[in-house]
Amino acid sequence: MNESTFSSLNEDAAEKVPLPRRNPWLRVGLPCLILLGAAGLLLLTGWDAWRPRRDVAAIPVGVRTVEIDAEESTRGPGAVAVQAPGWVEADPFDIFVSALTDGVIKEILVLEGDRVVAGQAIARLHDEEAVIEVARLEAQAREHQAHLAKAEAVLEAAATEFRELIDLDQTVAVTRAEESRLAAVVAGFPAKRAALEAARAEKVDEYERKRRVVDSGAVPAGTVERLRIRIEAIDAQLEALIAEEDAARASREAAAARLDAAVRSRKLMIDETLALESAKVGIDIERSHLDGVKSSLDTARLRLERCTIRTPVDGVVIERLTSPGSRVSFGDGPHTAHVIHIYDPEKLQVRADIPLADAAKVGVGQNAEIVIDLLPDTVFRGVVTRFVHRADIAKNTIEAKVRIIDPSPLLKPDMLARVRILEAGEGETTTNIRTRTRVFAPVEAIRDGFAWVVGDRQGDRGIATRRAIEVGDRVADGWIEIIDGLRPGDLIIVDGAPVQDEPIRITLEGEVTS
Repeated sequence: MNESTFSSLNEDAAEKVPLPRRNPWLRVGLPCLILLGAAGLLLLTGWDAWRPRRDVAAIPVGVRTVEIDAEESTRGPGAVAVQAPGWVEADPFDIFVSALTDGVIKEILVLEGDRVVAGQAIARLHDEEAVIEVARLEAQAREHQAHLAKAEAVLEAAATEFRELIDLDQTVAVTRAEESRLAAVVAGFPAKRAALEAARAEKVDEYERKRRVVDSGAVPAGTVERLRIRIEAIDAQLEALIAEEDAARASREAAAARLDAAVRSRKLMIDETLALESAKVGIDIERSHLDGVKSSLDTARLRLERCTIRTPVDGVVIERLTSPGSRVSFGDGPHTAHVIHIYDPEKLQVRADIPLADAAKVGVGQNAEIVIDLLPDTVFRGVVTRFVHRADIAKNTIEAKVRIIDPSPLLKPDMLARVRILEAGEGETTTNIRTRTRVFAPVEAIRDGFAWVVGDRQGDRGIATRRAIEVGDRVADGWIEIIDGLRPGDLIIVDGAPVQDEPIRITLEGEVTS
């Protein structure tokens, strides 16, 4: 077969091959269907994120153990009501011997296990500074005592001088009265002199008239002579009166001078009074200074005494909490001032963890049997003394204190124990405390007996539903007791709650764990 034949065959074959039938639905519809499916899947998976949600604030409900009853009951003897683990501790509490002043430990006088008695020295602080301070204040006290003695001497001198000058008051009064009397006397002389002068003038006039008629015999010469003598007598009286007036004036001037001198002397007592009062004030000042120094001295002596640390009670040393060279101080922590930890071996108790489910079977006053791991064959007698009014939510227990009536000297704090609390003996009455775990919710989250609770939570998103709530009577710190409607772990909305009744999708803005 030649080349032309092959060419003709190829051309004929190409024309005879049938073309495939074209389907527009497959070419267009299938890709569209794929796109629509992808879009639907995307819409389905993202719809929850696109739907509108309400922003709210929610908080978990709280769970607390409350006492629901406390009653006295009488039980039959012998049976074990509750068994509980525990450990030995001091009764009624631990005792720490503390330093009563800041300082550095110089020496520790006791070790762990030593028995101590009340008032015994257990440690000493470095007291050199305290000794120096006491000596300094004692010297100051002696100095102020001397100043006080000096002030008392000054007061005595001022008082003596004041007593010597106190008679001036009487002198001033007497001298003033004498001067007044003499002034009155001097004031009376002009009237007396005027009377004598008037009498003389009258006698002179009569004498002159009668003397002219003596020669005529109308008046006897003897009468005229008597008038002349009378005039001379009046002249003598006038001269005596003038002399007496001069003497009275001189006496008055002397009295006035004495009065002035007495007044001036009286004025000089101002200085004596000031000196006396100043001396009294000086004594008060020195006494106050001395009292202040004595107070500081007492404080310094007390600090020096407290450099020796003493135990306030009898006991046995459990633990030494510091060592020589360590500093003890107040305010830096709960144990920075503690030196040793002691306990009384005759007063021990067991701190027992009572399951909450069995707490109602235990009451104060019930007898107990105690077994210590150290002495497994010895059973100690005990009695329930009190409950700790706070449950342990982690262990679901409540603590009871069981006093060991006859503790052994071998028992030590923190030893493990097993307690069998017995039912009350026949005729023996005990006080039973019944407890129950209750749910508490914020008061503001309860409205008209309903609350919004978050469910179907995924991260910070969820669905809030309105739930009917029954509340109790107990309210504490803004939380109210819930009888029914809420369970532990429920998340309750406290801010942003919706107003409708239907469930609503929400987003949590903030959550507070309780």
